[in-house]
Amino acid sequence: MNRITIKDIARQLRVSTTTISNALNDKPGVGMVVKGKVVQMARDMGYQPNYFAKGLVSKQSFAIGLIVASIADPFFSELALGVNEKVSDLGYTMMLFNTSYNFENEKKSIEMLKSRGADGIILSTILQNDPNIDLLNQMQIPFVLVNRLILNPKKASQIDSVSVDNYGGSYKAARHLCRLGHTKIAVIAGDMEASSAILLTQGSKDAFAEFGITIQPDLFVECGFNRKKAYQAALDILVRKNRPTAFLIQGDNMALGVREAAYECGLKIPEDLAIVGFDDISISSLAGIELTTVSQNQYKMGMTSAEMLINKIKNKNRSGSSSKIELEAELIIRNSCGFNLKGYVR
Repeated sequence: MNRITIKDIARQLRVSTTTISNALNDKPGVGMVVKGKVVQMARDMGYQPNYFAKGLVSKQSFAIGLIVASIADPFFSELALGVNEKVSDLGYTMMLFNTSYNFENEKKSIEMLKSRGADGIILSTILQNDPNIDLLNQMQIPFVLVNRLILNPKKASQIDSVSVDNYGGSYKAARHLCRLGHTKIAVIAGDMEASSAILLTQGSKDAFAEFGITIQPDLFVECGFNRKKAYQAALDILVRKNRPTAFLIQGDNMALGVREAAYECGLKIPEDLAIVGFDDISISSLAGIELTTVSQNQYKMGMTSAEMLINKIKNKNRSGSSSKIELEAELIIRNSCGFNLKGYVR
């Protein structure tokens, strides 16, 4: 079967190939009615763009890179799904790279994407002390940060980003535990060089302060968003004589590790120990887990970051200013926190 071309579509509709090309590439000069007919005819005829030929003309690869810290973490899997769906809708392909939380791997991923001619990069791995921000600027390749920010105002002013309200989400989660009557709360933190962990920590501390609660240093453990580390940290805390009554955890994947440690210690959730996570990964809502958490809507975050990057590639943002989108964080109350047992007590 011969490949369908824009000439075939033009022949069917009796219009010029220029009209077909402009309509399919969303360029001006084509009315909505004609554009609708072109798009529908292209679908009916099974038209597939020839990206190689298209790239030769436009000097684009129509491919973008997504760099994540851990493919094994469901958070990044759901983020990647959102990115992939949006780039596919916009006529691009996605290349996925995993850094395993390593700067050198991140650098190699960036260099590999540049060498392969990627039109842009989405990064969910950037830390505050990350040298690869300078590398990206030197390469002059369009990039967008997702779920991560650079908190230095001078550096951040030129960087596009899509994130969730980490501060507000953590504030809600911490306040929720305080209203349930908990005063001794352990915090399992991510990587304190990541903007997400920094803002999550500040949000929870401010909420705790309103209730006169200060987190003891030995109940604040940095686990780098790692499930195994969170499990071990929780185990170390829970075997103590005067253990906390609740855990506030900066990631659902880590919360699963805490949950495992709690059951290993013979504790019931939420009767003996309340657990609140952050992310709302798909497994969190399953019967038997029912994790109270804060929704980041990572799928939407991924779609939004992909659209932002492709707009940047197409140079639709000509103002020179950076674009920053912050999504709302929603507290999702399920069974693991104990709210359904007794409700708020203050």
